[in-house]
Amino acid sequence: MKKKITSLGLVAIIAIMAIAGASLAYLKDTDQEDNVFTVGNVEIDLTENFDESLAKLMPAVGSAQNGTLQNGIQKEVFVTNTGSENAYVRVHIAIPTILDNGDPSFDASSNVLHFNYDGDNIGENKWDWSNATGAPYEGSWNYYETTIDDIAYNVYVVTYEKALVADEKTVSAMTQVYLDSKVTNEDINSIKKTLGDDWHIYVAAEGVQAAGFANAYTALNTAFGTPGSYAVEWVAQ
Repeated sequence: MKKKITSLGLVAIIAIMAIAGASLAYLKDTDQEDNVFTVGNVEIDLTENFDESLAKLMPAVGSAQNGTLQNGIQKEVFVTNTGSENAYVRVHIAIPTILDNGDPSFDASSNVLHFNYDGDNIGENKWDWSNATGAPYEGSWNYYETTIDDIAYNVYVVTYEKALVADEKTVSAMTQVYLDSKVTNEDINSIKKTLGDDWHIYVAAEGVQAAGFANAYTALNTAFGTPGSYAVEWVAQ
């Protein structure tokens, strides 16, 4: 009789152990994070102070150098960073070759059409007309030649050295254009055989992110190519 009781007690212990084991749980937890990334954008806006109704070219009187020039036509060119990211920008200005002496001599005295710019608007953190960053800012012109609508053009490229922050606007890249004082009726009639009655100057702007690049030239040449090595989309101005 005593042996039977012992056996029943062992069964009871085993049952209790089984129940206790079923109720055990690991000490554990879970957590998650939602990593949110925003995407920046680069957008630019090219604007001009240029009134086509006043754009009748007449030979200049006086001198642009001493401030006495008459018959110049205002043509100011600005670029604004309308995107969210800091951006480097540059502008291509295309002038018919028949009006512009161009490379390699850049002897402006023989130009039919001249353009000029404010000297205070070039230099460190402003516009640079050369093909490399830093002084001299008018040294080796950033220049190439192209054809637009079967007309030969000389193209001058001016780069803004400072990265524009969002909503920032450059100073003007150029100020005016004017006919050389020595231009005659015969000259104009001869040029019209090539250009017709409307003489077009084309302006195009480019912008690229500043992040990751050492300077404007590296950024723009990497993003678009060296000026003259690719086709630019031109819109008549």
